[in-house]
Amino acid sequence: MIVEIKNGKIRGSKEKGMLAFKNIPFAKPPIGDLRFKPPVPVENWEGVLDCTKYGPRPCQNPPPWCEDRDTAVYSEDCLNLNVWTPAIDNKKRPVAFYIFGGGHMEGSNSEIGCDGPNLAHGRDIVVVSPNYRLGALGYLYLGHLLGDEYKASGSLGLLDQVLALKWVRDNISYFGGDPEKVTIIGQSAGGKAVCSLLVTPEAKGLFRGAVAMSGALQCITDIETDMALTRNFLKAMNLSEQDVHELLNSKVEDILMAQEKANEIYFKAESYGPTADGIVLPLDIEKHIKEGNVPQVPVIMGHTKQELWPFPDAEHHESLSDIQARMTWKFGDNGDYVMRRYEEYRRKADFVEAYGRIMTDYTYIQGCLRTAKYFVDAGLPVWMYRWDYEGGLIANHSSDIEALFGRTNPQKRNWNKEVSDKIDRAFQDVILNFIIDGVPSSSYLPDWKVCKPGNGFQMIFDEEFKLNEIDLDEYDKEFPLQVMRLKYK
Repeated sequence: MIVEIKNGKIRGSKEKGMLAFKNIPFAKPPIGDLRFKPPVPVENWEGVLDCTKYGPRPCQNPPPWCEDRDTAVYSEDCLNLNVWTPAIDNKKRPVAFYIFGGGHMEGSNSEIGCDGPNLAHGRDIVVVSPNYRLGALGYLYLGHLLGDEYKASGSLGLLDQVLALKWVRDNISYFGGDPEKVTIIGQSAGGKAVCSLLVTPEAKGLFRGAVAMSGALQCITDIETDMALTRNFLKAMNLSEQDVHELLNSKVEDILMAQEKANEIYFKAESYGPTADGIVLPLDIEKHIKEGNVPQVPVIMGHTKQELWPFPDAEHHESLSDIQARMTWKFGDNGDYVMRRYEEYRRKADFVEAYGRIMTDYTYIQGCLRTAKYFVDAGLPVWMYRWDYEGGLIANHSSDIEALFGRTNPQKRNWNKEVSDKIDRAFQDVILNFIIDGVPSSSYLPDWKVCKPGNGFQMIFDEEFKLNEIDLDEYDKEFPLQVMRLKYK
């Protein structure tokens, strides 16, 4: 199957009942003089580009649980995207734009099981999944050290996503998709990216709906925090701020090694994310939203009940000194406050519950509630959910995205397959119907009311589906939206 798009001809293949086009470049390779700079649209090519196999993944240190970590290819030249479509015709299908997660420092658009057919589940939609730069290559703020050419360096991964959305606007009609019916979807870092795109001026008008799973606006960092994180990274590279130019030609392997070394001081999953730089993102995100500068699109937001709870049978380090160090490592200058809250929880519960609740609350739930409150007050239709289904273990981080893609394996978990399949189908219905018509619905669920100012609701996904009333204003107002905060000394 050959399709001609804006930049040239591409060849795809059949895959699981859909047509697949993989490794389509949407930007010039961000290498050489383009390292640490905004993405540049790809140039036209001659002949037919083979797009039957996945392209390189963003540079990273893949985690042990990555199923194909030893066989995948990783490269700085990673700005490619994949498209799956039911047919090449003139039909205008809704488009799902899926942004992978991984703490802004892991993941890719070619993870096993997270493909277009697994997301579409036979529905008549087009699926697009882009790569974006990760870790230091995607989010290291260098504007204060390298000048105007690098003033957007703290948000490159986000700019990659914006450029990929512009590619969809210009090209998706060639694949039977409708550029006016694009829904952005993401989980974890992908969910944070979805919310970041909602407050990115350059992304306005590029999508009509948003699904943010286990992610909100808590990852956007202020410039002072990013300068401190940059100093920590440079120290791990054995570079001073005066020698920062050496970073432009450093080996990728050295950059990845430095990320791990810097992680010993501050948690890497909180160290990378877009910057409120006044260029890509507003300096004051909350003010930006309150002034009505967000697109009026429907949003689904949610999280799992036990995002970061430790498994009961895991080894636990419960000494106060260990936990205090962990709080500083993860939350920076916010760590002392979270530690005080942990000690309050601990007086009422055992370690697993107290630690699990505090880490879940202050990494995900507080940010989710606060972001939802801002969006609702700004007039956006927001539907909220909580994933409670434990499936024999706990309702931990990624439980919902596993269900959405149908990746969960009943043989690995002590669960009732019939019950699990029903919950998975309900969640898949909700997201896919939202992609198609902008409203979450499923025959399995009770009526899901949209949140309004002073009137919040949250759909619970468990063995029994139910809609709870919630107060969006109940977030901890003493804790900032930004999870990691540091002073630049």
